[in-house]
Amino acid sequence: GTIDNTKKLILEGLADALHVSVEWLKGETDEFTTDITDNRDLKIRDLMGRLAVTDQQDLNDEEYAFTKDILIYLLTEYESFLESFRFASGRIKEDKFNKSLAKATGIESQKEYNEIMFLREVTHTINAYNDISDVIRLYTRNPKKAEERLENLMSFYEAADEDEE
Repeated sequence: GTIDNTKKLILEGLADALHVSVEWLKGETDEFTTDITDNRDLKIRDLMGRLAVTDQQDLNDEEYAFTKDILIYLLTEYESFLESFRFASGRIKEDKFNKSLAKATGIESQKEYNEIMFLREVTHTINAYNDISDVIRLYTRNPKKAEERLENLMSFYEAADEDEE
């Protein structure tokens, strides 16, 4: 039979949320298809979806805001890490140029040079996770100071966003 527009929209939305086809939902096919080819992508989508609708339960407004700021900071740092990781991965090659750079800087092997250059690119993430650990530990002793520290850490990314605009 025919399906009215409201039902069609609901089915399409549900199919999209479940990463399946409308035909599969309606039982018209046994073939299970999805637009996601990597299980990690599905896990990320599901996790982000759950986080987007998480309620504050037993947290007061300030505590809940703090947890959201932590998440924003971690996701922003992940975005920065991904950019650095791509850059570092693309530049670390076994070639004559890197070999000559390693030699010019006094590093014995090209492998060691590549490791140093890679770590140089992603060290900000290591530092950011150390910073966030400090903020969380500080929160137990002094929530206001922890919130201030987190705000200061986040201001770095906000300033970087303003520079891009």
